[in-house]
Amino acid sequence: MKQPDQTPRQRSRKRTMTVERALETLENERRYVARELHDGVAQTTLQLGLQAGICRKLLERGNLDMLAQELAALEARVQLASTQVREVIAEMRPPRLEPDASLQEYLKTAVDTHVERGGAWLEFQDNLSAQPPFSPAQKLTLTRMVQEALLNVRKHAQATNIRLSLSEDANYVYVTITDNGRGFEPAEIEARPVDRGGAGLANLRARARTLGGRLTIARGTGGQGTEMKVVVPKKFIGQI
Repeated sequence: MKQPDQTPRQRSRKRTMTVERALETLENERRYVARELHDGVAQTTLQLGLQAGICRKLLERGNLDMLAQELAALEARVQLASTQVREVIAEMRPPRLEPDASLQEYLKTAVDTHVERGGAWLEFQDNLSAQPPFSPAQKLTLTRMVQEALLNVRKHAQATNIRLSLSEDANYVYVTITDNGRGFEPAEIEARPVDRGGAGLANLRARARTLGGRLTIARGTGGQGTEMKVVVPKKFIGQI
């Protein structure tokens, strides 16, 4: 049955909600970058300063043997800082794909990044009967969500197996990530301050809302690991 045309007020309200969701996602993006820089690069840079001070004192004392050891450690920490910066940039860089590339091709970029970062073994299951007409913005949003979910698994879950699956029913498309790691309580994580990791799930939920969908998180089969599912109504696919 054909849906009635929207009134100007309804269309205006829809545009307003879309902008509000986009702004919410952008703010959470800023928090995510701030957290990654604080937890990684900022801490490493602080340690670089401390080690540089140690090197100066060793030089003043003429302790060249210890100085050589500290300089080697300093060099390794500089390389670590460089790696941390590149990883943050890689997580934020959009996939180099044509706008008409499939959702599977978009998600493969997230899988490739996961593999490059030394992540756990991952199985990719595509159970879609046809290619949903997601807009480029929607495909990018789903890719970002998968990237962040896989990053969280690498950093916290201690998982050895991960499954990324695409599925659907009459009304919804599902993007599901399941791991066999140690699991967590979503409410406990969301209650944390931003600088202690509380923004992660909020960011994922905000992204899901920009799709007109929702995010569900539950314990895996048998209470082991975690299952994260993005639920996208088919009626919103291609509209945002």
